[in-house]
Order: sequence, then C-alpha cells, then structure tokens
Amino acid sequence: MKQRSSLSVLAGFFIIIGTAIILENYSLITGAIKLWPLLPLTVGAGFMMLFFETRPDPALLWIGSFLILLSILFYGLNCTSWSKLSTLWPIFLGIIGLSFLITNIFVKNVIFLYLAILFIALFLTFYFIFAVSLKMWPISLVIFGISLLFINFNLRRK
Repeated sequence: MKQRSSLSVLAGFFIIIGTAIILENYSLITGAIKLWPLLPLTVGAGFMMLFFETRPDPALLWIGSFLILLSILFYGLNCTSWSKLSTLWPIFLGIIGLSFLITNIFVKNVIFLYLAILFIALFLTFYFIFAVSLKMWPISLVIFGISLLFINFNLRRK
C-alpha cells in the first residue's frame, strides 16, 4: 500500500511539472522553465523512496542522492549564472563524494566511506586549484595525505 502512495506522489510531481512546462511553451505562464531542475530532483526522490521502502540495493540510494544534489546545483546555476561552471566544475566531484557519504550513512559499508573520502578530497583539490588560486595547489597534497592517514587508521582498527 505504501508503495502505491509513493508512486502516486511521484506521478503527481511529474504531472505538475509537465503541465507547467507546457503552459510555459504556449506563453500562458512565464518562469516555469527555470524550474526544470525539479525533474532530476523528482527522479532522485523516487529512487530514494524505492530504497527506503524496499532496501534492495544501495545503488538506488546513491543515484537518488546524486540526482537530488545535482538538481540543487542546477537550480543554483539557474538563479545565478551558468558561466560560473567554468571554475566550479569540481563541485561535480564533491556531489559524487557526498552521494557516497549519504549511502555510507544508511548502508554502513566501509567502501562507500572510502569512495566518499576520495571524491571529496579530489573535489577540494581541484576546487583550490581552479576556483581559488593556482598557488593553492600544494593544499591538495596535504588533503591527499590526510585522506590516506584516515583510511589507514580505519584499516588498522579492524
């Protein structure tokens, strides 16, 4: 019964979003097209609902959280400027890392934690290099070293 109600909510979101975009296409309303990031948000929420209702596969949780975080980024870029993406592209690596971290919180598998650390460290490294300053690149060596120490510490505890 719970799965049917979740599917009905998901169907309702798609109907509302589709109707708003159709009305925008026929110039009956304006501004709806800026809300297109609600599509990956809705799909991501659907994947997460499937995971929490059935818990068959952590991939559902990872994909859901990835799409939700990605839609938040896209909505922010819609409200500001997509030209910022030329320097903020490392955020995609951070989103991948956060998705692994969210998956680790609910699945409790150490491989997801290690992947989260790896991608978040890559995000910070490239962010400092490309978005902050080229002089900041040595920080990437420090971040990488701290990540290796953290992983080594966790491996020793087992």
